[in-house]
Amino acid sequence: MLAAAVGALVAGVLGGLAARLLMRGVAVAVGVDTSFTLVATVMITVVFVVLAVPAAITATARPGIRRGGRWVTVLVTGWTSARTGFADAKSILLAEEERLPVLAALAVAFAAVVTAHGRFAQWLTRRLATSGEPARPYAANLGHPEPGAEFADGEAFIRGSCQSPAPSARGTGGH
Repeated sequence: MLAAAVGALVAGVLGGLAARLLMRGVAVAVGVDTSFTLVATVMITVVFVVLAVPAAITATARPGIRRGGRWVTVLVTGWTSARTGFADAKSILLAEEERLPVLAALAVAFAAVVTAHGRFAQWLTRRLATSGEPARPYAANLGHPEPGAEFADGEAFIRGSCQSPAPSARGTGGH
């Protein structure tokens, strides 16, 4: 649980700060003179931390649940960000034509931040939850009979690499 809290916190802070920088980029590109306050920046960061929670708490679950948690984070963060962006729609629509490519690039960057936000929360949570343990597939952690499988639970493992699961005791004559 601590790993999920730290994963959500770190991913939320980084995602919130990246989003805040992109918001500033939109304001500059549109030509609006706005001031960004520390309170608003903290609030955006807190929102991103809270929105990272579904991805972080599902990080060590089965792959289907893990993907679901990540997509809940992406969809809710994307919806919240889009609603906030529509507040500035009038300014964006009235922007000069030569600024539109910059605005389009900022919109794509914002989508990338929103998508990476949930994935990073899960990646960091999994790293923190399994620190000190060798990389093993989910199936091997459950004690399935074939932990040395080449393809386990949606994840491929290459024998002999650092990602290979521990060899099975079957056929080796020992336990």
